[in-house]
Amino acid sequence: MADFRLQMATQAGEKVARDEGFTSLPVKPLIIAERKELHVEKKPPGMKGVSGALIFMEPKPLLIYSSEHQNVGFENFSIAHELGHYCLPNHPEQIMQSGGQHFSKAGFSEGARSIELEADHFAAGLLMPDFLVRKLIEESEVGLQGIRELAGSAEVSITAAAIRLAQCARFPICVIVSEGTAVRYAFRSESFKDLGENIYLPKGARLPRSSTTARFNALASNVAAGRQATGECRLRDWFDTDRNPALDEQVIGLGSYGFTLTVLSSDKLSVDFDPDEDDEDATLEESWKPKFARGR
Repeated sequence: MADFRLQMATQAGEKVARDEGFTSLPVKPLIIAERKELHVEKKPPGMKGVSGALIFMEPKPLLIYSSEHQNVGFENFSIAHELGHYCLPNHPEQIMQSGGQHFSKAGFSEGARSIELEADHFAAGLLMPDFLVRKLIEESEVGLQGIRELAGSAEVSITAAAIRLAQCARFPICVIVSEGTAVRYAFRSESFKDLGENIYLPKGARLPRSSTTARFNALASNVAAGRQATGECRLRDWFDTDRNPALDEQVIGLGSYGFTLTVLSSDKLSVDFDPDEDDEDATLEESWKPKFARGR
């Protein structure tokens, strides 16, 4: 779907946070839902396979959210997502046309319906408004530590914080979610895209075989236990591009979800990277290094 629709959804979430008077993190979606006179309940045990729901009924709409994971970040995002369906233009009308009930499933997916992607972007904007995120990350360490600080301050999952930080950061950073040997999706800051040509990772792209991430994912217990690993890589290890600066590669397993989060960044790039200055140290190495397969 058009990027501008998702950007508008994000900005709508930011506007709600601002209009509701939140000038620091965390933004409390439950408080906002109650102010908007929604009746909010936890998901009943028998409602399987959904993260939340919005049901238009009398005397007031019912917002249901999942608490089964006992995870504040997951709960906050679930509530914020359903608020997106309530606040975004045309969402209530679409729900009413479908019988007045809407049920949402958890997890980012590039193939999700547009209404779900818009609600996800609304939730990210609501919980992590740009004007608050930029203020926090300007004082944080570049990389995984900064993502952790945002997740803690905003009371969201580390994955949601990583994606939002990449959207807001002025410094070069790329976050990649993978499963097994393949990329599921990736988000890059605008300045990361400027590091070279063709800075893009399609869904299904194979992980570089020599990467810290590939070695980490080779042992399923690393992911399940939420272990971490740190290494170094070059830009051309991951992207078929013209430049080749050194990057830090930080990896963390996302537990029972079965996915891995990878953060590519460098505090040096955020300060003094010159894209016109070739990295001569890697020229010989790159002349023989095999490239990983792209796509399935």
